[in-house]
Amino acid sequence: MSILITGANGVIGKDLVKILSRKHNIYGIYRTKNKEIKKIKNVKWIKHNLKKKIKKIYPSPKYKIHCAVDQKYKEKKYDKYIKSNYKLFKNIVNFAGMVKAKLIINFSSIEVYGNINTKILNESYKPNNPNAYGKIKFYSEKYLHNQKINFINIRLPGVLCEFNQKDSERPWLNTVFNKMKKNKSVIIHNAKTKFNSVINTKDIANLINYIINKNIIIRDTFNFVGSNPIKIENLLNFAKKKIKSKSKIIKSLDNDKNSFIISTNKLEKKLKFKTQTTEKIVKNHLQNNFI
Repeated sequence: MSILITGANGVIGKDLVKILSRKHNIYGIYRTKNKEIKKIKNVKWIKHNLKKKIKKIYPSPKYKIHCAVDQKYKEKKYDKYIKSNYKLFKNIVNFAGMVKAKLIINFSSIEVYGNINTKILNESYKPNNPNAYGKIKFYSEKYLHNQKINFINIRLPGVLCEFNQKDSERPWLNTVFNKMKKNKSVIIHNAKTKFNSVINTKDIANLINYIINKNIIIRDTFNFVGSNPIKIENLLNFAKKKIKSKSKIIKSLDNDKNSFIISTNKLEKKLKFKTQTTEKIVKNHLQNNFI
């Protein structure tokens, strides 16, 4: 199958290019030159600024994966940051409509929810004052709902990558693992609460392959996080043991009363798809990057 991936030279995009190209023909769109872009079998690289209309690609990819974000105005101009990304997204959707794409797989974010005041977070929770990034993703979701094209919005938490992420400070868990590798102390909040706000690119790729193989046609939005939440202190003690770290784990008394777990019930019931357990996601990441 042919797949177009935007943001293909970003951290997540590069991972998906490597994984999905094993079974599919990939068109990877990137904006700026990246030394890490190499010749990979079944991958065609396309340099293009997504704020401009996309020229026709032949043969036209049947699936469009949107994971690009324009970070130019992020720290400087709030309104321009939102408008720039909204324009970028509309160009992708318009292109998909023009070439009659089968499905857009839009990478949204858990940040669309904003301030969360519930113990179990599901897709019916109404956004409450999200940050700029959350607003960008929420507006993108709404735009898709107003188009005739088929789509799936997957609301992602922090994403752990399969390849070359060990020195990254994102997401939060990766920062913790780097500290453990250096035997530095780690401060944790809500040690006793359960946690599943994490996913990896392997699970994302598995979902995409599942959608393609099952020929799923849909217009809907799903949380996409690890299954089987685990207590934060148990998860970090597990990681510490795997890394063989001498780090001291310090439990902060300044806990967040609004801690929550993210529901995957809709994903499992409607799509019949289950992500890996939170513990397994972390285990795989540690083996790929830290052990």
